Amino acid sequence: MRTLTLYPSSPRARGAIARVVLAVSALALVPITVSGCRKRSTTTTPGGVIATPQAHAAYITNNGSDSLSVIDRDGTAVTTIAVDVDPDEKEAPHHLAVDPISKSAFVALAFPAPPKPKKDPHAAHGNAESHGQLIRLNLANLAVTDMRELDHNPGEILLTHDRSKIIVTHFDMKRAMNVAAAGGTTGGMFASLQVWDAKDLTMKASRPLCVAPHGAVTSKDDTIAVVACYGSDELAVVDLTSPTLQTARYPLGTAQGVPGAPSYGPYSAILSDDGTRVVVATLEASDVRVFDMAQKKFLADKTVFLHARAFFPEWVSDHAVVVPLQAPDGLARIDIETATVEKRASFTSDVCKAPHVAKRAKDGRLYVVCEGDHVLPGTILEVDPTTLEVRNRWVVGVYPDGIAFGD
Repeated sequence: MRTLTLYPSSPRARGAIARVVLAVSALALVPITVSGCRKRSTTTTPGGVIATPQAHAAYITNNGSDSLSVIDRDGTAVTTIAVDVDPDEKEAPHHLAVDPISKSAFVALAFPAPPKPKKDPHAAHGNAESHGQLIRLNLANLAVTDMRELDHNPGEILLTHDRSKIIVTHFDMKRAMNVAAAGGTTGGMFASLQVWDAKDLTMKASRPLCVAPHGAVTSKDDTIAVVACYGSDELAVVDLTSPTLQTARYPLGTAQGVPGAPSYGPYSAILSDDGTRVVVATLEASDVRVFDMAQKKFLADKTVFLHARAFFPEWVSDHAVVVPLQAPDGLARIDIETATVEKRASFTSDVCKAPHVAKRAKDGRLYVVCEGDHVLPGTILEVDPTTLEVRNRWVVGVYPDGIAFGD
């Protein structure tokens, strides 16, 4: 079955959302939220046999085929295991975090709305009508062992460095559009940031954060979370030591769009090893921007325009990042200090269609997740972090969008 996701990336899509924002009187009766509280048919799954040793494994979420794949990074084996907790719905596993010590994986299930024919291949992400779910899986067989209810449209999921907490954002564009159509306030459009205990899966804290928060990262001491706020063109800096998750928000620039119809569209954020710089990749502005944590501001002279939608980048040295690009598809290696593109590579669709995320393993090897066309299986590449040449390639499930490692 096909899963589509929504990023209002084209001018036409942005215009449509802006018209929703302005059409208050015509749509005043649109509800602010949809509860979607139907009980899931199960909270566990049986998993399967995985021959790949954990230390050699990379784990991939297949958003479009309701499964996780395990690739052998030192071989050719690919094992795919279903995470079908509700046969009547699309689970759409979206990103994951792995704890090699407890031998657990944590995945957000999005349960998107049924797909409709659209030109945008991402037409349901952020548009679900059911609550999401947080699941824990046993790394040995990828069986689902626990499940908890999230808010609508979970976005990023990450494990803190001390492995004690799980951070979940909610890319709830549907909420933003519904609130705008009902004449609500910008604050009413805010979706939540949630903090969960990784051991017993109890929620420790939650707060409305910003409009459609997505990519997130924590500082090495786990006292701060930095979140890209796609729908409000902001970067949120969250105090994780505060019971109320005290937050400051910083605009990406002076040309912010209407809440829910962004001009920049910050989609992901990564923090430098020394904690001084945040690199933010944007979909709508098609660039990467650098935020200085000490000065608490974006550095205008560090912006690099890429003329392609920038997804989840990864640090490959103290000053360089590799950025997956879509429309056109490829990669860019960028020196953040000099704000220059050091190397750029293009992909044909038979090698990597729609690069989504770059991720470096502990051994320094760099991997790129390629969404594919959301109908046929996608791919994982191992890429040289300097030359951007493809070293290896694996075929996985439909619409892969997240990767984590077992070492």
